Amino acid sequence: MADDHKTVLEMAAAAASRGSGPRIAILGAGFSGMGMAIRLKQEGFDNFTIYEKANEVGGTWRENIYPGVACDVPSHLYSFSFEPNPNWSRRYSPGGEIWDYMKHCARKYGLYPFINFNKTVTAIRHDGKEWTVDFADGSSAAADYVVSGLGGLHEPNVPDIEGLKEFKGPVFHTAQWRDDVDLSGKRVAIVGSAASAVQVIPAIVDKVAHLDVYQRTPNWVMPRMSYAYPNWLKGVFAKAPLLARAYRGFYFTILEWRFNAFKKDENRVKAFVRKTFKKHLEAQVPDPGLRAKLTPDYPVGCKRILISDDYLPAIQKPNVDLITEGIEAVTPTGLTTKDGNDHPADVLILATGFKPFDILESIDVVGPSGKSLSETWKDGIAAHRTMMAPGFPNFFMLLGPNSGLGHNSVILMIEAQVNYAIDLIKRAGDRGQIAPRPEAAKAFDDRIQLDLQDRVWAARCGAWYVDENGRNFTLYPHDVRTYLKEMKTPDFSEYEIERTRQPAL
Repeated sequence: MADDHKTVLEMAAAAASRGSGPRIAILGAGFSGMGMAIRLKQEGFDNFTIYEKANEVGGTWRENIYPGVACDVPSHLYSFSFEPNPNWSRRYSPGGEIWDYMKHCARKYGLYPFINFNKTVTAIRHDGKEWTVDFADGSSAAADYVVSGLGGLHEPNVPDIEGLKEFKGPVFHTAQWRDDVDLSGKRVAIVGSAASAVQVIPAIVDKVAHLDVYQRTPNWVMPRMSYAYPNWLKGVFAKAPLLARAYRGFYFTILEWRFNAFKKDENRVKAFVRKTFKKHLEAQVPDPGLRAKLTPDYPVGCKRILISDDYLPAIQKPNVDLITEGIEAVTPTGLTTKDGNDHPADVLILATGFKPFDILESIDVVGPSGKSLSETWKDGIAAHRTMMAPGFPNFFMLLGPNSGLGHNSVILMIEAQVNYAIDLIKRAGDRGQIAPRPEAAKAFDDRIQLDLQDRVWAARCGAWYVDENGRNFTLYPHDVRTYLKEMKTPDFSEYEIERTRQPAL
């Protein structure tokens, strides 16, 4: 339980230490919220609270417990730069290991006394002076600054399929995995064949009696080439932190090089990805008919590039059918495809991803003018410097619109945003109000959208990156180096600052 993390002395010490500096509310205890809290402490801010809906830290790595869950970024890079972990078990560590790392960070940096667990935020409203954060339990809290650490992907996307609610067996999303459902000997249908599906399918294929995989579009699947780190190498990383940092830098450089695959023009990286994909597919799938079903007809990188060594062998097992005809409807006992065939199922698993930037569906965000964020975004989701919206002072969105990546570690983006937000908080002070100027926000968004037109995502391949109007509000159009350079120091001329007190620092 949440109280287990806090001793009476810890809670008393945390309460006694607060009261100086601005009141800062952090929403969520995932990588974003924890990264913000750690840096606030390091910068001398102690009047902050993390509000977390669950009873433990971890965010997506706490919630996603499906079999086979792992990260697609090398673990030495998918971690805080200031807290290297020499003991990662593998190149791509499983989700549970990442969750353990996050709990370690919370303990080491003394975050637990600053966290209010089991607090689900329903609304945040600004009255012109301060924010009020409302919770599902009927309570509320006042804050000078609100930092959303909810990210852009936390609400599972449940597809609108006719008859879904009539299915008699268990139905659940991969992000809401049910350990109480025994898949042994069952006929299982899994809708989706992208990031989570390629991890789940190999993990359950030998347990189920039969598995139907419903693929809407094929994916670019590259070899994963994961491997375990021997104990001697872990020891080297622990004793030689500079070597561990260099190893991290090596992966950063390699993944930055991969960004070239997202450019519209033909280049060597794209050619390399296609060649590697073809070689991987031919080596693992001997049947030319199946290979045709698994070969994308859209440009490399237009949808998320997947990495797996065991997905392709898994779907060729005798108890698996890859179904590409499209789903017509769900029946009480299975699914009907558009070719008129019925496919019986005992369990239905939705590997259908998340709703991007669904913060508006779960939280009502209202600025001092009375205008909601949903109204502001009705013509398109956008954020100045990927973090703030005009008319919403002192409200920061970590991993906000257009800060997603398809090639590198988002932890790098989080750390840059955290430092940027703290610079703005320092400038505005205890009771200052800081928000982007509308003209600056428009200029930034216009530039981002223009640059995105020169990327492969503009090909309109049906990726979740792009909305129905063709607007890409999720991904950053450049490499991480460019983002880090742009976010190093705020240009305060881009912001309106109203201050009624001297800055806290």
